Amino acid sequence: MRRMLLAIMVFGSAHALTAQTVTLRAKPSFQAAETLSANDITVPILCAANGTVVLDAFITETGEVQKVEVRRDIACLTQHAVRAVEEWKFSPATVAGKSVRSRMPVAVVYCPAGSFAGPVPLPALIPQSEAAIQAELQPAEVTRTAFPKYPVNTVAAGAVVLEVTLNEKGEAEEVKVLRDLPPLTAQAKAVVADWRFMPATVNGNPVQSKIVLVFVSRPMVSLSDRAGP
Repeated sequence: MRRMLLAIMVFGSAHALTAQTVTLRAKPSFQAAETLSANDITVPILCAANGTVVLDAFITETGEVQKVEVRRDIACLTQHAVRAVEEWKFSPATVAGKSVRSRMPVAVVYCPAGSFAGPVPLPALIPQSEAAIQAELQPAEVTRTAFPKYPVNTVAAGAVVLEVTLNEKGEAEEVKVLRDLPPLTAQAKAVVADWRFMPATVNGNPVQSKIVLVFVSRPMVSLSDRAGP
């Protein structure tokens, strides 16, 4: 009888441990929101700053932009980027096939004129709102950025917009072109390999996610233009 009770206790403990392990290993069936359209972002005429503005677009269950929260700020560039992202269109994120609210991170890189390339110092990270902190979904975070190396003689100006799929380790796996700007798109795609990200999480579990990267190229200004009439 004692042997039978002992066997039942051991089996029950093993079953409970197995169930707990399965639960801990289970991953949420989260599908990130996707960007359907992204309009051009230009450089404000009176702003000479370069660098990266990072935003979180709050996406509703119907894919509408509810608001845009600033995470990394460059004074004369940020609101210009915010107004543009507010006009973008998205499909909503889903959990187990059901549409849910989510956040889409957007990093807008204002590139210097010319062919400068290399790491870009990031502005300080702005604390999230309390509602964002408490959300089950925490979007991916940018930890390192870099300027693309554009052709020296390029005269193209405007934005290349890319949607990057990140895996559960925060590594870039797929790059989708949302706005093409030949001949700058190829260099913008190539420099994604030099970026680094922290993965998104749902209830603390790392998940596959998406982030939008925007590379804004300013028009070349000749010495005669600078000198004026």
